[in-house]
Amino acid sequence: MVAVGGVVPLDDVRLAFPALALSAGGSVLAVLQQGRAAAPQRLVLVGTRSDVEAYAAHVATDGSVLLVGAGIVAGERTLTVDAPLPVPTVRSLDRVAELASEVGADAVVVVPGLAVDTDDVRSLTWDLESLPVTLSIAVPIAAVARHRMHLRSLAGESVIDLAVSRAGVPSRFAKMAFDRVGALVLLVLASPVLVVMWAAVRVDSRGPGFFVQDRVGRDGVPFRMYKMRSMHTDAEARLAEFVSENEMDSTLFKIRRDPRVTRVGYLLRRSSLDELPQLWNVLRGDMSLVGPRPALPAEVATYDPAELRRLAVLPGITGLWQVSGRSDLTWDQAVRLDLYYADNWRMVDDLAIAARTVVAVMQARGAY
Repeated sequence: MVAVGGVVPLDDVRLAFPALALSAGGSVLAVLQQGRAAAPQRLVLVGTRSDVEAYAAHVATDGSVLLVGAGIVAGERTLTVDAPLPVPTVRSLDRVAELASEVGADAVVVVPGLAVDTDDVRSLTWDLESLPVTLSIAVPIAAVARHRMHLRSLAGESVIDLAVSRAGVPSRFAKMAFDRVGALVLLVLASPVLVVMWAAVRVDSRGPGFFVQDRVGRDGVPFRMYKMRSMHTDAEARLAEFVSENEMDSTLFKIRRDPRVTRVGYLLRRSSLDELPQLWNVLRGDMSLVGPRPALPAEVATYDPAELRRLAVLPGITGLWQVSGRSDLTWDQAVRLDLYYADNWRMVDDLAIAARTVVAVMQARGAY
């Protein structure tokens, strides 16, 4: 039993705040599997200034929420409390309901800490009960999906249990069956396309139609990954020429107009059709249809202990990283998505990611 992260509705105002001290992990990743809302949820945050600012920094890049107000409570004498926040701010809990009404908030989110106790939250529930506003508590462990949380009472206080992150045997068997059957069907359907692409690659530039590369799979097991060749055959030898132009922040190498990419290769990458031969890897059991991006050995050699968790599951042809921006994401953002997937996987999530992949491929966002 541990305290967990995310934003959960206040079903019991006796929440044990000292057990839920704010951590840097935040709770933004609780919404990673959801699509972007047409209109962002308007939030008023309540807590000490540092806690509010830390939480606001996490949600700032998430288009599904918008910070519209803050209720700052005392708690840290070292803070410059007179410096204004970039949103309407009140410095009394008694005025939070008034602020929420004025700014048209959808939710008031309490960032728990020693400066906000259960009596304060109970008062907020009374103040907000006449408004169409949800009162929520930010729970401070990152990357925990809602289906792994269970709220219960312990010694008169509310606690949240976490289910284990590893899927059970039946779920793993279902994923294996889904992968193998799906890969076989897709290979049969895509075989004419593969033949045409192979011929186009051979005609466009010298070299083989397929590109084979060593990658690292589940539990660090290496395998040979197949793709349609999209670069000239001397691409790896010329990599050093373009290292200074890398547009990724670290670990990965990507540039938008890579001169090593062939004319046909550019079209294949934009359409993601160069990934189709990986269906053979799925059929062999090296990969999954859905999972983290398959890593290069050189990348894995630089991983820290947290990043190695990406290798707990099979790499995938598509995944959260691929449907959330691909090369437009920073390395840290991509890692967070892959870790979230590895820790919270469910079969229904694979189906949702597969559906989102169709949209991502059509938009070609982050594909280059």
